Amino acid sequence: MHSTLGRILRQAGFNNDNLPTDLVKWQKFLNRIGVFFTNIDYERKQLSQQPSLSKIMSAMGDGICVFDKQDKLLFANQAAENYLGAKYEQLQTTSILKRFKLYKIDNKLLSVGKIIHKIAQGDFQDNNAYLLGDINLPISCTFSPIIEADEITSIVLSFRDISEVKNTEAELIASKESAEKSSQAKSQFLSSMSHELRTPMNAILGYSELLKEDLGTPIEELNSEYTEDMLQYVNNILQAGWHLLELINKVLDLTRIEAGKLEVSIKKIELVDLIKESVSFITPQAEKRNITIDNTTANLSPNYALIDQGRLKQVVINLLSNAVKYNNDDGKITISLHQTDFNCIRIEIKDTGVGLTSEQKGKIFEPFTRLSGLNLIEGTGIGLTITKRLLEMMDGKIGVESEINIGSTFWIEIPTGEVIDNKEDFLKQDLRKYILLYIEDSRTNVSLVAQILKARPDIALMSAHTGEMGLKLAQLHHPNIILLDINLPGMDGFE
Repeated sequence: MHSTLGRILRQAGFNNDNLPTDLVKWQKFLNRIGVFFTNIDYERKQLSQQPSLSKIMSAMGDGICVFDKQDKLLFANQAAENYLGAKYEQLQTTSILKRFKLYKIDNKLLSVGKIIHKIAQGDFQDNNAYLLGDINLPISCTFSPIIEADEITSIVLSFRDISEVKNTEAELIASKESAEKSSQAKSQFLSSMSHELRTPMNAILGYSELLKEDLGTPIEELNSEYTEDMLQYVNNILQAGWHLLELINKVLDLTRIEAGKLEVSIKKIELVDLIKESVSFITPQAEKRNITIDNTTANLSPNYALIDQGRLKQVVINLLSNAVKYNNDDGKITISLHQTDFNCIRIEIKDTGVGLTSEQKGKIFEPFTRLSGLNLIEGTGIGLTITKRLLEMMDGKIGVESEINIGSTFWIEIPTGEVIDNKEDFLKQDLRKYILLYIEDSRTNVSLVAQILKARPDIALMSAHTGEMGLKLAQLHHPNIILLDINLPGMDGFE
């Protein structure tokens, strides 16, 4: 009793040296003792109102099991008993691990010791496991080792039913597959219809051209007073026919792209001449509206890229055609070309036309998108969609900058594919003995390797800034050595 009282006095802040010596001090002392015990009662009451650990575990919806290194159950909460279909006492006589089918560990073949050894490396999570039973229940489970004195003494297993998640995933996969089948059916239908429509359309255009030639003979020879009107009618037929044929061809291109049947032939091509040819093709269309085309690339030295020549020309002509269509009369189009920081060349086509709003810029590359208020301008609404898809197939990209009533600048970036500064270096590569392909997205690192290889004139350096582009270069040129970065954008070095 005496020792207990002494301990309480020490907890209250008193010892043998500062006990009260008169009545007033004893009164204060007793008041402090009363406050001390009041606080103890309050703390005990608070603790009694807090749920115990066992109550918390029982209230959890996740199953919780604790087992030792011999796979003997040490604890199971109520949810675990419900999932496993047995009480704790019954579960103690069975293997806990053998009741689960793990996706990341083949626990049917490995011994318990090896399974626990794998789990013991740290927290181990498996979101594709199953609880075995009459109906295998999909679960997500986590194993966490309990370590005491640097030794694993037991393992905590928590798991939950993810049937609804799996069902939702299955529904999403089914919906995706259904949508893909519908898209394929649509593409096949459009492709078939486009082929079928082109045959009669070619006949219509062909006979219209013949009729136009006949109507071009002198009126007295035709003996008809309606020749001029008829000639205008034929011209209208031809104009509408060529427009319809253009639409058919674009729809056919789009369906081929979506079906993955449009192939591109990636080769080393020269860009300056390609742009000149594209400008020459579009100039008559621009002259009708007195639109000036300033081709700033005309006097540049040759620039080379790794691209499909025909498809790139299709892209440039389409962008130039749009720059004419959506420009103002007496307007201007400027074409420029320059090297970017990441082994790419950028071609920019700037116009002084109507411009685009922010909303229009966000939708401009979607299929069959026409600018509101500009429906009088002839177009199909899929040209930019095809342009974007073609560039993506060739590891390129497209973007637009625009201001209303100021104009738009459409730009494309295409891979150069090689560290080559001029035509002479380009031609000299064919005489070199070895090819080194460097797949790296840092232009600084590529330049460094290029400088190092100047001491080895027998090695030709090629570079790619993406894994996809590197694969194409490897297939095209069969390099002797490939150096690649591991952390590449998109497809990484391991892939």
